[in-house]
Amino acid sequence: MKTSEINIRDPFVLTDDGRYYLYGTRGATCWGPADGFDVYVSTDLENWEGPAVCFENRGDFWADRNYWAPEVHRWHGAYYMFASFKSEDRCRGTAILRSESPMGPFVPHSDKTVTPQDWECLDGTFYVSQRGEPYMVFCHEWVQAGDGEVRAVRLSEDLKKAVGEPRLLFRASQAPWTKWLTHSSGKRGCVTDGPFMWRGSRGELFCLWASFSETGYTQGLAVSDNGEIDGNFTQLPPLFDRDGGHGMVFQDLKGHLYLTLHAPNTHLCEHPVFIPLMEKDGRPRTMAHEKPAWLQDMNFEITPPRVPVIPSPVLTPEEMGYTGDGKATAYIQAAMDRLGETGGGTLLLAGGTYVSGTLVFRSHVRLKVEEGSCLTGSLDLQDYPEHHARRLTVQDTSMGMHQSLIFAEGCEDIELCGPGEISGRGTQEHFPGEETCQGTPGRPFVIRMIDCSGVKVHGITLRDSPCWMQNYLNCEDMCLEKVQVFSQVNYNNDGLDIDSCRRVWVHDCVIRSGDDGICFKGAGERDCEDVLVENCDILSSCNAVKIGTDTQGNFRRILVRNCSIGGVETDPSGLKHPWADSGISLEMMDGGEVDGICFRDLTIRRVWSPFFIRLENRGRVRPTDPAPGPGHLQHVLMENIRAEETGPRGSYFLGSPEQAAEHIYMKNISVTQLPSTKPVLRDEDIGRMKDVYPDAHMIDSMGDSPARVLWARHIHDLTLDGVRMDSTGEDRRPDFVCSRDVSMTVL
Repeated sequence: MKTSEINIRDPFVLTDDGRYYLYGTRGATCWGPADGFDVYVSTDLENWEGPAVCFENRGDFWADRNYWAPEVHRWHGAYYMFASFKSEDRCRGTAILRSESPMGPFVPHSDKTVTPQDWECLDGTFYVSQRGEPYMVFCHEWVQAGDGEVRAVRLSEDLKKAVGEPRLLFRASQAPWTKWLTHSSGKRGCVTDGPFMWRGSRGELFCLWASFSETGYTQGLAVSDNGEIDGNFTQLPPLFDRDGGHGMVFQDLKGHLYLTLHAPNTHLCEHPVFIPLMEKDGRPRTMAHEKPAWLQDMNFEITPPRVPVIPSPVLTPEEMGYTGDGKATAYIQAAMDRLGETGGGTLLLAGGTYVSGTLVFRSHVRLKVEEGSCLTGSLDLQDYPEHHARRLTVQDTSMGMHQSLIFAEGCEDIELCGPGEISGRGTQEHFPGEETCQGTPGRPFVIRMIDCSGVKVHGITLRDSPCWMQNYLNCEDMCLEKVQVFSQVNYNNDGLDIDSCRRVWVHDCVIRSGDDGICFKGAGERDCEDVLVENCDILSSCNAVKIGTDTQGNFRRILVRNCSIGGVETDPSGLKHPWADSGISLEMMDGGEVDGICFRDLTIRRVWSPFFIRLENRGRVRPTDPAPGPGHLQHVLMENIRAEETGPRGSYFLGSPEQAAEHIYMKNISVTQLPSTKPVLRDEDIGRMKDVYPDAHMIDSMGDSPARVLWARHIHDLTLDGVRMDSTGEDRRPDFVCSRDVSMTVL
C-alpha cells in the first residue's frame, strides 16, 4: 500500500538491513481497547508491505487499552520495543518488549512498566549516552502533572528495569509556543508528547517532542547545553506547526535525514508524513521554515465550465434521405444544418458505419454516435475542403492546418458524444507525410474547434487521426469527459491540443497517442487559463503532458492531478517508439508567460526524461506581428510524483541567457532510473542550442545529461524538496549539475 493509505499515529521508522520498518499506534484502536501493534516494510518509503502483526495480546498480557507509540531499537544484537500501555487498575506507562527480529513477534521483557508505577506516563524512547549508558526518556503526563514534563531515567544494562529516579529535562510551558488546555476532567494543563533524542552532526543533543500551539498539534525541539542528557535544555522554534507531530528522525538508505510524524492530528485521518530534514547553522530545519510565500497561491481550484444546453429534437441522416450507400457527408451535414436552423437538437448516427468528409458544426447541436456505429473519415482528400479561421492565428499563418473531419467555428453550446466511435483512418498508407513542426498539409485533424463557447465531448472513442486528433482553439467553458483516444498510426498524432482556452475540465479520459498526449498551446494568442486535468491515463510516444511549443499566449492556473502519464507500451505503426521523450515538458519558445502551473499526485512510467523545461527565444508569430522576445516561466509546482521505468537521459531545465526561468518547486518526487550507458556530456561542452527543436531528445545525438537527477541552466529559485533518485545500476554522474546563473536549494 501507499504511505497515504496507512492510518497510524506516532510513526517510528527503523532502518535496518536495507529496509525500512514502520511502526505506529493503530488509528482505529487508538483511544479504546487495543490488542497489538503492526509493522510495515518498504524499500522506498512510498510502497509498503503489510501490515503484519508484530505484537499481539492473546489474553495473557496485563494491559488492555491505550496501546500507543511503539518504537523499536536495536541493542546488543536484539530488538527492543518501547511502547505505552494501560489497564483499569494500573497507570499508563511504558513497557519494554523484546524480539530477535524487527518483524517480531515481540514478547514482554520488562516487568510491566518501567516508568514510576504511580505516575501517568507515556511515550518512552530509548537513548544511549556518549558513555554507552542506556536511558529511557518519557513524558510525565499533563493529566496528572498539570504542566507536562519530559524526564529521563537510567535503565539497567539488560533493559528490564529503571535504575534510580527520573530526572526532569524540561516542562511543556518552557516553550513559548505551547497552549494551555482544559482536560475533560476540568484540569488545566500543558501537553508533552512523543520525546525522541537525536544527535546533530556537530554533536548537539536535540530532544524532539510534541504539544499544542495556536496552529494545532506541533512538533517541538529542544537542545542540551552540554550535549548530554544531564544538560540544561533550551527550547527552539518548532520544526512543524501545521497540525502534525509526535515525530522522530531517521536516515534513509542513502544517508539523507528525514523527520517523520503523523498528520493531520484527526482521528482516523492520520498518516505518516516524511519530511526531508537539513541542518542549517547547527540546527535542524524543514521546509516549514523555508517554504516560499508563492506556494500558498498554488492551492487554487478551477472554476467549473458552463454546461451546454441542447434542445430535445432528434434527427438522423436517414431522415434526410441517406440509404446507407456511398458517402454520408451531404446527408449528415443536411441534418446538422436543419437542426441549427430550427434551434438545435441531437443528430443521431445509429445505422452502422457512416463514411464522411468534413462536417461543419452548428450551434445548439449534439452529434451522437450510438453504440455499434462509427463515423469514419473519407480517404479522399478532396472531401476535406480547407477552412481558414476568420480570426487568423499563428496556427493558420505559419502551420498550414486547415482541414478536419469535424469543424466548428464561433458555435455556442455544442456536444459530441458516444458511446460509438469516430475513426479518421489516418494511416501513412492513406495520408502520407513527414513528421514536422511546420504544418501538415494533406493530413486532416479529426476535430478542430475555434472560438466556440460551451463545448462538451464525452463518452466517445476517437481512433486513428491523420494528424492531431483534437484541436480546441480559443474556446470557453469546455468539458471532455470519459473520452478515449487511440491514435498511433501516423506522425504528429497528438491526442489532445488545448490552445488559448479558458475554463476547461478534462477528466476520466484515456489517451494513447503517437505524439504529444495532452498539449497546451498559445497560438490563439489569448490566455489559456483555469484548466483542470484529472483522473486521466495519458500515454504518448513523445511528451505525455506538454506546454508548447507555440506559446504566444499566456498560461495561468493550469492544474494536472491524479493522473497516470508516460510512454505507450507498444507502437503499432513502427513510426515512433514505445517510450515517451518526457513525462512533463514545458517548452516556452515564442513569448508568452507561464505563471501558476501545478502538477500534483502523478505516476510517470516509461519515459526517457521525467521532467523537461526549456525557455528560449524562437519568436514564432504571425508574419505581420513583431517578434515578442523571450517569454517568462515562473511559479511551477510539481508535487507528489512517482516516476518509474525512466531512461538514463535524466531531467534537465534550461532557461535562456536573456530570461531565466524562476520559482520552480519540486516536492516529494521519487524517480527510478536506468543507468547511463552513453557518453556523459559535460556542461561546458554543450552550446546554447538556441535553434534546436526543444523536445527532451534534443541532446540525444550527443549523449546523456551531465547529471543523474537534474541538469540546470539559467534557473532562479529552484527548490528540490524530497527529490529521491534510485538507479537500477551503477551510474557515476553527480546527482545535480547547476551552471550559468542557477540558484537551487536541495532539501
